[in-house]
Amino acid sequence: MVLNLFRRDKLFNPYEQIADYTIEKTIGEGRFGICYQVSQDQKSYILKQLKRGMLKKAGVKARFEEEILRSLHHESVPRFIKKIECKDFYGYVLEFKAGKTFEDIIYLDKHVFERAEIYKVGRQLVEILKYLHSKSIVHRDIRVPNTLYDGQKVNLVDFGLARWINNEKYRADMDFAFLGDFLLHLYYSSFELKGFKKRPWYNELLLQPKELLLLKRLMGVDQRYTSIFDVEQDFHETFEANK
Repeated sequence: MVLNLFRRDKLFNPYEQIADYTIEKTIGEGRFGICYQVSQDQKSYILKQLKRGMLKKAGVKARFEEEILRSLHHESVPRFIKKIECKDFYGYVLEFKAGKTFEDIIYLDKHVFERAEIYKVGRQLVEILKYLHSKSIVHRDIRVPNTLYDGQKVNLVDFGLARWINNEKYRADMDFAFLGDFLLHLYYSSFELKGFKKRPWYNELLLQPKELLLLKRLMGVDQRYTSIFDVEQDFHETFEANK
């Protein structure tokens, strides 16, 4: 079937059917698509609808997510199920991953992350990045809206900006600043501003010396990491030192 890129995208409401899937609710909308939670035979899935206009503008870039997800088999990454292409819809079905986004956990639930939990969460993200980088994939969008957590397990979703590593335009170390920024959100969950003057995070947060150096290197404030294995080693040493 040839997709008509000039048709307007149909937005789907709860209880509508797409192929054999029933729309439960809209999860969110991004530049390239709209995500729905859907069900089939009492089992939940994620349905991603790709926007025709963005497919036309972005061309092959808009299809990287599908290509990359098809190549991945990891318990913390949604599994690609199938592609759906019909008159009113173009997109694909993904495995449903349980949990809330860290964005909701921090900013709606007001959950405070202590060091032990930051270690538990960060360790899992480092393991996910080790897997992705071993597959020559850089995610480029590790942020609190794109990570899910159920209190135990971390899942990384939204591979819309993921690319194959070529060591020129797309490098593995691009993920490290995102990881550092993500960890800073967890640290700031326990931060209380005193006074009115806002300072840089490295002057504002109460961090142990090894924590400070780890975060500075992730963020590129100090000598930037070049390997996920160096990140892993320093990450474990940092939190072991603070037990």
